[in-house]
Amino acid sequence: MFEDLEKTFSKGVEDRVLNRGESYMEAVMQLCNEKQIEQELAAKYLSKPIIEKIKVEAQKVNLLPSEPQLFSDDA
Repeated sequence: MFEDLEKTFSKGVEDRVLNRGESYMEAVMQLCNEKQIEQELAAKYLSKPIIEKIKVEAQKVNLLPSEPQLFSDDA
């Protein structure tokens, strides 16, 4: 089961985002519910690009602090 999950979890998340219009955070939570696995366990099966996309989403909704930027967008 876990070998299959490792190969398909990130793809399943991407498919949900593209086909259903869910955010990455929503897609991970829904996929965890469907497969009846803990979110903490599923986190290790996410690809680095998906983790980065989730991080950006979390920063946009103030769940994570924004990273300092060297240049402002106003310049």
